Amino acid sequence: MLVEDSSSLSVSFILGEIVQLKIAGLKQTLRGVLEITPDAGSAFFLRILYLSQHEGCEDCVLEEDFFPGAEFEGEKLVNIMHASLVYSVEAAAMSYLARAEQSRFGLTQKLLKKGMDKNDIALALDYLESEHLLDDRRFAGAWLRNRFITHSEGRIKLTAELSSRGVKKEAIKAALDDFFCEHTELELCSRAFSKLRRICSNDEKNYASLQRLGFSYKTIQKAVMEKF
Repeated sequence: MLVEDSSSLSVSFILGEIVQLKIAGLKQTLRGVLEITPDAGSAFFLRILYLSQHEGCEDCVLEEDFFPGAEFEGEKLVNIMHASLVYSVEAAAMSYLARAEQSRFGLTQKLLKKGMDKNDIALALDYLESEHLLDDRRFAGAWLRNRFITHSEGRIKLTAELSSRGVKKEAIKAALDDFFCEHTELELCSRAFSKLRRICSNDEKNYASLQRLGFSYKTIQKAVMEKF
């Protein structure tokens, strides 16, 4: 998904440089996204959806209000400013998602560190979730597959690791259910036990290590019995 940057207009708004906006040019670039060229200054972008999500706006701008020659000031201009700002948050979020799956919590933290407003972040991420571009379950699944390459851990430990990354409980459960359909917990426990025994022959210590890796006592017993 291509997302254009609207930061130039946002900075101008923040600095109070724009008190009136007159549209010189207008076109739709993506579904629900407008490129607006003012009669002075650079073109900017906004998502129409965000126009209706400006808190406290009693006179929000509508899509039909945009046409060449249209002029905006006051509350309507603030409404446009807000939609532009939220779209810039969406653009930043998409730049992270283009590189790798993200959890909502993790992505929120990254955007906050860039100095973006938490309410604008919430609106942008709500939209991305509604379009399935951001998905905690998908992030958890990708994390589990990557983790499996170098780690053998049980459900308890994996649940704790994903929880520490801010992944929602229902997404964790769903992702773990999917993961353990491909790799049984017994298989992972046996793999971990074999690795531990190559390092240490003290099975009592190995059992304790397996418990710290998140395997249940019952699973550990089965894994050990398979080895003897």
